[in-house]
Amino acid sequence: MTGQLLRGLLDDASLFPPARLAMPAAVAAHRRHLTAWYSPLCGPFVCPETRLADLHTSLTTANCPAIEISLVVTGGADAVPAALDAVAADPRLRLRAVEVPAAKDGDLTDAVAAVVEALDSVPLAAAAGYVEIPLRALADGPTAAELLAIVDSHGYRPKLRTGGVSADAFPDEMTLAHCLTAVIDRRTPFKCTAGLHHAVRHTAADTGFEHHGFLNVLLAVACAARGANIEDVADLLAQRDAATVAARIARLDDDAIDDGRYLFISFGTCSTDEPVADLVALGLLNPSAKEVADGTAQGGALAWDT
Repeated sequence: MTGQLLRGLLDDASLFPPARLAMPAAVAAHRRHLTAWYSPLCGPFVCPETRLADLHTSLTTANCPAIEISLVVTGGADAVPAALDAVAADPRLRLRAVEVPAAKDGDLTDAVAAVVEALDSVPLAAAAGYVEIPLRALADGPTAAELLAIVDSHGYRPKLRTGGVSADAFPDEMTLAHCLTAVIDRRTPFKCTAGLHHAVRHTAADTGFEHHGFLNVLLAVACAARGANIEDVADLLAQRDAATVAARIARLDDDAIDDGRYLFISFGTCSTDEPVADLVALGLLNPSAKEVADGTAQGGALAWDT
């Protein structure tokens, strides 16, 4: 495989549960990731609009000249203009993406359209716009087609929530398979958030929650893009044997990797260290021999399996 498979896959959502890092610690950790040997995997720092003042203070204290952010507008469509104004007011904030949830109350079509209208009303420049759509809607074919048409006709992308702080926030394999095939059938790029703490499908020891694996999702997307049916996609999401998942990932050819990553842009993770550790343990990611020997693992070349 090539570095393209994992490049920019990990959005740093360490401010969010379950990590909930304090802002100074989150900024410090993010800067560490960006200078580490695995830095090509790292995406932007994910920050809610309610924490921008806190981020401003932490950047000043840390003497940090700039940071790339993905802005989560927790206040929904109505809060988008003010949130973008707050970003523009701090030249150190480099906007990579804006993520906005559609309102859960009322008509969902109207809610998605309201987010799209709000994103249309602000200067995004090169930043991507994401609309979070409930998975129950994306799992229904006709509903998904209607909502995705609204989103991608304006050049925006859906955001899929794959977990949370309660068991019912984690979709089962078939529900997620329907959601993935809905976006893949339209060739619509998307991101995921929450719950993808580890590479492979597992049951969390502390909570008993059933977590999807980010490699399972990546593999399922790559295969669905090549015509895998819904049952096969669900089976890939359900696979719990790490060696099997790693072997299937390693066998993906360049075209499958390109398809998979064109569609599956990234996922928000509250811990960058855990996904990196999983990838190293599976033999899919390796620091250079010198870094292993001297124990630094900082600033060296990324050594990919080929």
